[in-house]
Amino acid sequence: MTADELVRHPLAGVLPEWPDNPPASPASENRAALDDELADLEERIGALTVDATPELQQAIRALAELHERRDRATDDQLRERLEVLARVHTALAQLRRMPTAEAMIAAAPRFACEACGFDRAVLYRVRGKELLAESFWVNGDPEAAERLLAFSREHPAKLASQVLETEMIRRRRPMAIQQVVGNPRVFAELAAAYDTHSYVAAPIMPEGRVIGFIHADHRLKPRRVDEFDRDSLWAFAEGFGFAVERAQLTDRLRAQGLELRRLLQRTEAVVAEYLDAEVELVSAGLEGAGATSATSAILPTAEPAVVDGLSRRELEVLALLGDGASNALIAARLVISEDTAKSHVKRILRKLGAANRVEAATIWLKAQPRRPD
Repeated sequence: MTADELVRHPLAGVLPEWPDNPPASPASENRAALDDELADLEERIGALTVDATPELQQAIRALAELHERRDRATDDQLRERLEVLARVHTALAQLRRMPTAEAMIAAAPRFACEACGFDRAVLYRVRGKELLAESFWVNGDPEAAERLLAFSREHPAKLASQVLETEMIRRRRPMAIQQVVGNPRVFAELAAAYDTHSYVAAPIMPEGRVIGFIHADHRLKPRRVDEFDRDSLWAFAEGFGFAVERAQLTDRLRAQGLELRRLLQRTEAVVAEYLDAEVELVSAGLEGAGATSATSAILPTAEPAVVDGLSRRELEVLALLGDGASNALIAARLVISEDTAKSHVKRILRKLGAANRVEAATIWLKAQPRRPD
């Protein structure tokens, strides 16, 4: 290759040379080989039919027609699956446009049914060893959905070791349960209340940890679920998990922004108060009283409902949680070990009845007294 050619082709000598007749992909080559074999077989069958009996000729023609019908059915099935996946993509885009994570959670079962063609769907939240129903949807029957949701909340499902949902948490994979009645590995009480005979379940796990499930079925048609129902719900659950994660982070940032603006307003008011204050003679016993008052005006204090039951150290930890501090940062700020910080956080969550750190921080932020603008 000349120097001019090297200038025109800067990757010469790095990439392999392109052959004159490049091979197709392995899948395409396999399909082409099968087409060639089918053509040879059809030619041999055609030669045999010359002297064949009418019955044999009729059977051969029927076989050829059945082969064509099967091809058309395969194409229709593929087209249907592509349409479902496209609807899943559209549904997730609509969910992401909702204003809050709570709105997304409430609407998720309906969107799952509309996108994947299910009749009913329920969204569960994992709390410890229980599944708590968050929202329910039944096509054309909102009253039934409300009744089933109320029953589910009154009877949370226990994640025992033998149930299928526990296995899904361990394997992080969806399942299609073809037979529910008499199955010892399903939630029998809920299955009886729902009159469920066959359903699919997909875990919601945006961070690799299962935080919930979506269950769905075709009870109103009725028909059993299949593998594609499982895969389509899995695609929906995966996208929904990431959408909820994003929405919750946005909600938390919004809350932190509001709290920061409130704190800045308090600081501005205290600074203005200092600037307008008159000079006074105070005794040594009152020295620092003004600074203490000003500091109290700036730093947030919790309402009595939150203070009750929490020690002073736990309140300090809760305040840092409200600022979004990690366990390591809490330990550094309070000069304690990280294990001690974790223990404080666990006790705080238990006393507040909060499911996680975000809920505890939200409780703290909502408990701060609001000053008029």
